[in-house]
Amino acid sequence: MTGSTPTAPAVKAGIIGLSWIAADPPGPASWHPLGTAPPYSHASAMDAVGGVDVVAVCDIQPDARSRFLDRWRNVWPDVRAFDDVNDMLEVQLDLVSVVTPDHLHGSMIERCIDAGVKMVFCEKPFTTSLDEADRLLERIDAAGTTVSVNHTWRWRPEVAEALEMIGRGDLGPLSHVTIEAGGPRAMLFRNLSHFIDLAIHLVGVEPDWVIGELEHGTGEYGLSYAGEGGSDPTLDPGASILIGFSGGVRAFVTGLKSSLPDVSVQVLCRDGRISIDGLGARVTSVSRTSDGTPASVSGPAIHPLRPRFTSSGMKAGLADLIDSFRRGEEPSGSAQSARRTVAVIDAILRSHAAGNAKVPVARPI
Repeated sequence: MTGSTPTAPAVKAGIIGLSWIAADPPGPASWHPLGTAPPYSHASAMDAVGGVDVVAVCDIQPDARSRFLDRWRNVWPDVRAFDDVNDMLEVQLDLVSVVTPDHLHGSMIERCIDAGVKMVFCEKPFTTSLDEADRLLERIDAAGTTVSVNHTWRWRPEVAEALEMIGRGDLGPLSHVTIEAGGPRAMLFRNLSHFIDLAIHLVGVEPDWVIGELEHGTGEYGLSYAGEGGSDPTLDPGASILIGFSGGVRAFVTGLKSSLPDVSVQVLCRDGRISIDGLGARVTSVSRTSDGTPASVSGPAIHPLRPRFTSSGMKAGLADLIDSFRRGEEPSGSAQSARRTVAVIDAILRSHAAGNAKVPVARPI
């Protein structure tokens, strides 16, 4: 008689905030036998990952609540919609997605901790202030809550493959990382936080210092968040940032709202480069002789980077959170890792205010 692996009980989940990134269904695939486009919202990721039962959602807008129920009640027939987060959290939940305006993320995580929620999947940024991030880390550690921040690029297959190559030393020692982003959402506390996190993730060590300059026309922004939650790009500047790491590795990250809405990632090593952009991912490399000189005069070789995967993006991030919780481990997007991005943003504001001076990145308390 062959034994069977017991099925894990369904994860009872809730969603706070029902904007498009929380509630949109997946788009159609290029051809109907292919299913759908990859899930790009919290609800569609929960549906795709399997074993997640959304039983409660919350938004202060009646239209947002009605729209969610219309779209998802066929998937989760018992889901209840609330207009007050405290009422929603009276439902015993295992996992909550926090998809509120940016400056409310920290307080929503605290309410989830108070309600005994075991797992929290929070939109970026983790918080809009370093002091709040440090207070939250203490609360998260004390409660034993597993928190992951949706810095989605961490779960892109090309990034995972690049990290493997860096770790193996396939292209020699890492030299620097360059990331360019643009478009109206290239805001410091919005999409630019993705790429600050990605740079740190690729380098793999704590950042030491920052030189930062906010986008031209920003003026005297100040040392604290001055936005209203993320919907108004005029209140959240872009920036150009040089990040220093131990051993001489550097990262240059630029996010300018005045440039085209595109992303280019370059990972440069002694013997090659990994490029990730709208054309896909590829590796440029040169082989060397034993004395370190190039082995060929014909120039570097260029070939596609072909990652292996069946899941990516937000779906993979959510699965990582659930699996990590069950194993008693920290997920890739842990609160501790997300705190580094908040600390770099804090350093950018201090550097800009000091005339683009080099400033240290605050380490965890």
